[in-house]
Amino acid sequence: MDIGSVNHEVDFCKVYDMETKEKVERILLKNGISFFAEWEEKGLGSLFFFRKPKEKAACIIRIHSDEVPKAKELLKSVLGAKT
Repeated sequence: MDIGSVNHEVDFCKVYDMETKEKVERILLKNGISFFAEWEEKGLGSLFFFRKPKEKAACIIRIHSDEVPKAKELLKSVLGAKT
């Protein structure tokens, strides 16, 4: 379910594996940046069945728009030019 932008929340990055997702989450938490992570599932199957995210599924990390410059600096070693 996409509810759009909430309280100046923006899509910050998209990750495709659990290892990167967990690294991003740890860095954001350690530095006091609140975030929301949502798995982006494609296809009709995801509408009818609860399934664990697949390895190739994308996870969108959203943060407050004011935190984007700080998060980019903190995560450039993990994400490189992905943000």
